[in-house]
Amino acid sequence: MQNSLRKIGRIPFDIDVLRSYFPDHQHITDKARLLVNNGQIIRLKKGQYILSEEESGKNYNRFLIANHLYGPSYVSMQTALRYYGLIPEQVYAVQSVTTKAARHFDTPIGQFYYTHCSAEWLSIGVRMQRDEELSYLIATPEKALFDLVQFTSGISMRYQCEVAEWLENDLRFDTDAIPTLNIDLLRQLTPLSYKHTTLEIIIRFIEHEQSL
Repeated sequence: MQNSLRKIGRIPFDIDVLRSYFPDHQHITDKARLLVNNGQIIRLKKGQYILSEEESGKNYNRFLIANHLYGPSYVSMQTALRYYGLIPEQVYAVQSVTTKAARHFDTPIGQFYYTHCSAEWLSIGVRMQRDEELSYLIATPEKALFDLVQFTSGISMRYQCEVAEWLENDLRFDTDAIPTLNIDLLRQLTPLSYKHTTLEIIIRFIEHEQSL
C-alpha cells in the first residue's frame, strides 16, 4: 500500500483519487480517516488531502498546495515578493489572489489566505513557475507589488517621495531590482484598479528611477 500511495506524488488529491487506490473499500471516508490518523496523508480541507512528506518521500510545495486548495488562484503579494528575494522578511502564511470569494484555510501544513479580484485582474501578470516536476501559478514581481497595493487597506500615495518611503522603509523592497520591473505590465493593470492614482504615482517613480 505504501508504495502505491507514493505514486500520487506531491499533488493534492480528492477522495475519488483515494477511492481508486482502494476500490474494494466500501467506506472510503473511514479509510481516509485511518490514513490521516496514521500520518500517511494530511487533510487540507473537507474531501482534499495530500501525502505526508514521509509517505511521498519529498517536501511539500506550499505554492502548489495553495493553487489546488482554492482556485482559480495564484500566489502573490508578500509571499511572491519574498520568493523573488525582493523583500527580506520571512512570510509564513501563503497569500493568494482568486476570482472567488475571499477565504482563509488553517491546515496542518500552514495558513493560506485568498483575496478576491476581478477576472480581468486575474488574467494579467501571472506566470506558470516550474519546480522540479511540479508547476504552479504565481504573480510576476510587478503584479505581486501591485496586488499588495491594490488589496492592502491604507496604502494610498500622491507623491513620488511617498512611494520611495513606502518601498524603502515600510516594505524594505530591494531597490536594485527596480530597473528590471516591466512598466508595460504595470500600465495594463492600472486602469483596472480602484487605486489607479496611487498606481500611476508608483509607475512614475519607477520610470524616474529607471531613467537615472
